[in-house]
Amino acid sequence: MTTERLHMAIKNFDNMNQMVERYTRLCRAYVKLSERFHQLDVEHMKLKGNMVPLLKAVKAYRSQNAQLVRQNQELQQALANADTLHRSEVQNLVATYEEQLESLKTQVDELKALEWFATEEAHRDLAEAEHQIALDEETFQEIAQDDLPDLTEDEKALLVEYHANPANFVEQSFAPVPLEQGSSNGSAALEAAF
Repeated sequence: MTTERLHMAIKNFDNMNQMVERYTRLCRAYVKLSERFHQLDVEHMKLKGNMVPLLKAVKAYRSQNAQLVRQNQELQQALANADTLHRSEVQNLVATYEEQLESLKTQVDELKALEWFATEEAHRDLAEAEHQIALDEETFQEIAQDDLPDLTEDEKALLVEYHANPANFVEQSFAPVPLEQGSSNGSAALEAAF
């Protein structure tokens, strides 16, 4: 019986020994787990500490991005307005220049008709015309001084008498010549009348 008890005690001791070993392993695992958890907690706190500035930077970036998007839209709108205004001004300038160009073309076309006056031939014709005008003026002055230069004084007097009273002149010219006068006087009077 003593041996049985001893066997029992040894058996119980083995069981106790196994239990102690199991509890020891469990405690070691718990300590390892606790160390690991503590390490994870420290890393989590570090990560949290790093995440806060990162989140602040992301928030600032989003705010700046939204502001840049608004500024970009405003710049695009201003650029579109400036482009529209510029196009309008360019179209107005083009229209003005086209009108001025058309006016210049018209003036050039009008001046082309006058190009002949700048040629040597035109200068010769102009000089000849001036010479002819000078001759005409000289002729008019001569006519003013003596309107019948090819007639004798008697012929001029006869014309003056005719112009003074043409009807009377014609009647006197065809009046019968008295026979008493000599035939030579009658023919002289007749010749003087014509």
